[in-house]
Amino acid sequence: MAALLTQFADRVVNYSSEYGNSNANAAYSAGNLAGPPRIHQYGDFTEAFVLRTYGPWWNSCPSARRKLKKASEAFISEDFVELQYETEVIPTEILIHESYHPGAVVRILACNTSNQGVLNPGEVRWVTLWSGKTQCNEGNNELRKFKPPIKKIDFPTNLIRLEFNSVECGYYTELDSVELRGKIPKGIPKQDDRNMGFQVEVTAKLMANMGWVERQTSYGSDLNDWGYFSLLTDEVIQLILKYLDIVSLASAAQTCKLLFKNAYDPLLYSELDLQSRWNTVDNVALEALVGRCCNIQHLDLSWTGGGGQITETAFCSFIENCGHNLRTLRLSCCQYINDMALETIGRECTKLEELDLQSCSHLRKSALQHIKKLACLQRLNLYKIENLTSDIIADIGSNCTAIKHLNLGASCHSFNQSGVDLLNTALSGLKDLISLDLWRCTYCNSATIKVLADNCPNLQELDIGWCSGAMQGGFDLFHLCSQCPNIRKLFFTRGTAVDDHYLEILANHCPNLEQLDLLGASITQQHSVNEVVKNCRKMKFFDLSFCSKINEAFVDGLRKKYQNIVFKKSFN
Repeated sequence: MAALLTQFADRVVNYSSEYGNSNANAAYSAGNLAGPPRIHQYGDFTEAFVLRTYGPWWNSCPSARRKLKKASEAFISEDFVELQYETEVIPTEILIHESYHPGAVVRILACNTSNQGVLNPGEVRWVTLWSGKTQCNEGNNELRKFKPPIKKIDFPTNLIRLEFNSVECGYYTELDSVELRGKIPKGIPKQDDRNMGFQVEVTAKLMANMGWVERQTSYGSDLNDWGYFSLLTDEVIQLILKYLDIVSLASAAQTCKLLFKNAYDPLLYSELDLQSRWNTVDNVALEALVGRCCNIQHLDLSWTGGGGQITETAFCSFIENCGHNLRTLRLSCCQYINDMALETIGRECTKLEELDLQSCSHLRKSALQHIKKLACLQRLNLYKIENLTSDIIADIGSNCTAIKHLNLGASCHSFNQSGVDLLNTALSGLKDLISLDLWRCTYCNSATIKVLADNCPNLQELDIGWCSGAMQGGFDLFHLCSQCPNIRKLFFTRGTAVDDHYLEILANHCPNLEQLDLLGASITQQHSVNEVVKNCRKMKFFDLSFCSKINEAFVDGLRKKYQNIVFKKSFN
């Protein structure tokens, strides 16, 4: 009988987002998932791992993005974390220790590492052990050990991936640790047997086999029988096919010559969301898509390419052939994006309006310099880019003046005063700015707020959470609210300087305010909160967590009186 081993994560390999800042300290960061449980009672504790967002509010604010077409309807994941364990085992149980607002895990996967990271085209490295819907329950105020039934696999692994969907969660989900139990394999597989654990998914096979040139040998005489489809015009067939995702299109193309011809029409590939296929999209798939994506305008490759499945050479070749008409390019957590990739994007994608590089933390300054070439940019996500410097931002501000949505969250934490001055200069040139995320950009100051008020009249969303300097030393909220009358979302998270005077300004000068985060506003009084909810009649979301002068009974009263507003009051 094989020996059983219980172990906790040795380290965090990769993740999509975190509430904390791993570069500064461990509070709420992804690294907290390494090691055994440390939290022994239900509540909000800094020792936990916390995702950046929760609930539906992030999908209804001014900065929200639309979902692209051709996505898998079954794919609901919004975040992920990958954990490495010391010893490879064949998993028998996985226990997720959830310490606050549990239920966001929707998928668990295991990586087949028995081939030392070497994959053949079309082979799937990750295997789903479990998937399901969110299990968020507002009334469940207890620690939870989530132990879903997992699929039996025949290969050892020491790499586990959790995927999350927090849309239905009432507050930030917090995880303490992830326990892996499994059988220690009796021996290391022989070299010839190292691929036995891989499973070739239908998706990968279909995408790999889809070439532009019709291969006569692929069809028998029965495929000349088109049935009732022969009675339809190409326009009607195209109308039907446009509702299919990419895998269904691939399946349809292998049924008969008529559908083969129509399923390969480039008009059906003007918009592709391949994030949902992150574990099957590889170099072969990209090459196969080239012939059909000559008119592509919107593309999401987020999370793809892990383990070398997509190389920078293959990506650049695809962009050189298909990038000329791209308006949207989402590359969140794509490790193959480097200097060469961004240089190619800057050269070929001259019409690009949206670029998402979230959590591409490995990017060097030399790579980021190419962003300034994208003069048509309207939406830019640089969340958690470690090497983002103030002069890069200054160049972007000077050359990409059409930007409307800018996310610099957790990227400007090391700026000095001259760096903040360059940031402020860059922001002054973005006259059409609608949303700005400066989450944990700790060196931003009150001058930053003044620049926004003086130059960005269309501003609707501002996140200066954990930016203590921005709310001190001359912070003029009245000037901001009077100059930017359309503000709908304000996050002052950990704004210890926010007092009753500021809330009175919001109550009297922000009639369109819908979302307000005052977490940690320790000197705010209850009467001023009353004024805000009474006057801001469009309010939908109000976070009063850790506001020491706001008690739970008062918040319960607000919930009963203003049932159209979601009030949050966290505790530990």
